[in-house]
Parts: sequence; C-alpha cells; structure tokens
Amino acid sequence: MREGIGRPVFGCDICQDVCPWNRKAPAALAPEFQPQTELVNPVLEWLAQMSPAEFAEKFRGSPLKRTKRNGIRRNAVIAMGNSGNREFLPTLAELSHDEDEVIAEHARWAEKQLRTENQPLGTEVPTTFSRDSKE
Repeated sequence: MREGIGRPVFGCDICQDVCPWNRKAPAALAPEFQPQTELVNPVLEWLAQMSPAEFAEKFRGSPLKRTKRNGIRRNAVIAMGNSGNREFLPTLAELSHDEDEVIAEHARWAEKQLRTENQPLGTEVPTTFSRDSKE
C-alpha cells in the first residue's frame, strides 16, 4: 500500500487539483489564500524531523493540523521511500530509531525500498530463506 501512496504528503493538494468545481473557480488574489512559499514542495527531511513546537507554529489554523504531526512525519517518510533518492538514507537510518514506532517502522521500510530498488536486477537477497535452507 505504501508504494501506491507515491510522493504526496497530504491529500488536500490532490483534491484541489482534481476537483471539478475548482476548475471553474477564479484564482484567489487575497494574500491569506496564497501558498506559503516554504510549503510548496517542502523539504521532506524537514517534515519528517519537525519538532512539536515547529509543527504547532507552522500549521496553526491549517488543515494539516487534522493529520497531526506524526501523520505528516509518517507521510514524509513514505514519500522519501517512494522517491528513489538515496540521499534520504542517512535521515531514514536516524528515523528508523524514532521514539514513535510507527515512524520507525516506516523509516525501515523506506530504507529498504531505497536500497533494493537501486540494486541491479537479479542481485536481490531473499529474505525468507537461505541457500542452505532445505525448504
């Protein structure tokens, strides 16, 4: 299921893009409706490692509060795993020991994704049995 999520971190952007009503709506010019520059394609490492205080300050009054800090962190970790970008490996290694076990589990999955998807075909190591196994 994680692979199917792809790289989006929060669903509102997708809904805004595909909503047929939004195609007819004029672009908003009011400053309060303009995107925050740092939140357009945000840095995934920042989202995944965001402190509770940073989250509370940055997303006060935002729909992102609904998904909560660890929901955003989890989604950022999944996006890293689906990115194909091995530069995320050090961050994921650190997050694989996160105090929140959900974050840690997703970080381990993402690490594995990035390590195995970049191996040449035919070099994957079986994880369920060894060559010496009699099964």
